[in-house]
Amino acid sequence: MIAYEPELWHELFVMTGGATAALAGLIFVAVSLNHEDILKIPALPALAARTLSILIGLVLFCVVGLVPGQSRTVYGTETLIIAVVLAGIVLGTTFRNLGGSHMMRWRVSLVGYALVASIPGVIAGISLVLGAGGGLYWLLAELIAGIVVSVYYGWILLIEIRR
Repeated sequence: MIAYEPELWHELFVMTGGATAALAGLIFVAVSLNHEDILKIPALPALAARTLSILIGLVLFCVVGLVPGQSRTVYGTETLIIAVVLAGIVLGTTFRNLGGSHMMRWRVSLVGYALVASIPGVIAGISLVLGAGGGLYWLLAELIAGIVVSVYYGWILLIEIRR
């Protein structure tokens, strides 16, 4: 079954790992260029950390997916560990920042983006370990959502901060 065979996803891991590593570099440069403005707004350092964490997490999913000869269970365990750490960072930095926002719409969107960018990886890891429930298709959702959310956050850190 394709959903449980990491070696069949090799090209996706290569392409996504390279793309997310490049995005992480761009976000790092954006944060470096705008660090003074970012430090003036209490929620933005955590947003920068969250953005880089998501991208580095995606790179790590791809790196461990490219290890040859490992079993589905081993890859599922690696994925689950990375996903739990990533979810802890993403959700932790999100919930710490909620107190500074008085707009309910902004709070809901922050939590929504955090969940979308972290929970599918946890489900993928569990599914791979169990050998049922969608497997790598959940990781695909994590990769896509993580890239979209990170690009959105990157836009805030690079462009919106200057408005």
